[in-house]
Amino acid sequence: MSSQHILVTSMVDEQIPAIIELIQAQERRWKQLDGRLSKVRSIEQIAAMIQDHLSQESPPLIAVDVQNRVRAYVHPTIWQLDPEDELRAFFAERNGLARYLTLPDPADSDAFLVASTLFAELSLRWNNQQVYGEMMRWPCCDLWLDKLLHKQGFLLDSELAYQRSPINLPEIVTSSNDLQARLARPEDEEMLVALFKEELVFHEPYTPFVRMSPSVERAFRDRLALLWSGKSLEAGAPLVIVIEQSGKVVAMAENDLYIVEGGKEEEPYFMPVGYYCHINNMGVSQELRGRGIGRVLLKATVEAFSNVKLDGYILWFNPDNPLSSRFWPRLGFQPLWRTYQRHYK
Repeated sequence: MSSQHILVTSMVDEQIPAIIELIQAQERRWKQLDGRLSKVRSIEQIAAMIQDHLSQESPPLIAVDVQNRVRAYVHPTIWQLDPEDELRAFFAERNGLARYLTLPDPADSDAFLVASTLFAELSLRWNNQQVYGEMMRWPCCDLWLDKLLHKQGFLLDSELAYQRSPINLPEIVTSSNDLQARLARPEDEEMLVALFKEELVFHEPYTPFVRMSPSVERAFRDRLALLWSGKSLEAGAPLVIVIEQSGKVVAMAENDLYIVEGGKEEEPYFMPVGYYCHINNMGVSQELRGRGIGRVLLKATVEAFSNVKLDGYILWFNPDNPLSSRFWPRLGFQPLWRTYQRHYK
């Protein structure tokens, strides 16, 4: 498909050096904008990635201009969720993913034309493959694409906030002096589930794609079952902290260990290789919010991970959430990546 002077097409081997150069230029620019992002990959690493994409059922696409210069690269894939997958609470059942998206420098005169032409071609192909939604990820430091995405019907879904380890927490002041933090126990499960559901329901008005479903609760209970059975963090069990007030559980944080090894299955520039505490869910009883309990919970989480050599802490939140958008930045968690979605039904 072409638009004015841009053509989106399959690549040929002779274009690989130009593709590598384009990818390295984007990664170099991103690293200059935000030093927390991964370092620029080598020619050999990117070449291996491209060959891996070429071997898959859905090959990569490129955009070229009238001089046949490579102006964009993407590996479009389909992400199909099982009927009982908990992620159906956050995504469409069948999604088109724009993976490894590489675009021109926004200072280039054709940058917006290249991007809009590429998105139009992706949407056409995904419509033909009967997807119900599209998703893409882009770094928060490079927001030139934000306006174009919104114009094409994408909505901001969430932001990944990241803080390097160790965390230096400010002095914690609460309106309660009878708070106690501890590890969760099996007898806490019903209260943990209640806090988890309350948190998710609170998010619904502020996130365009979040919706409660029975599969979400089942998946949460399944993760708790791993914890109760004695599984380790490395084996996929969460680390769950609760806060008690006068002997009653009033807050919880469900955390897991997120390991980035840099394998070809991962998008290498997403996070630097390392070990991260992923704060998956954090909930405070609605009637007690705004009293500093969240800070106590975060401090207890940091202490609980003190025996794990972490490279940082990560979490996803929606910037339209009036609580999360204030709470996390105040504690040093700065956005690193944004995800966008566009649903068809």
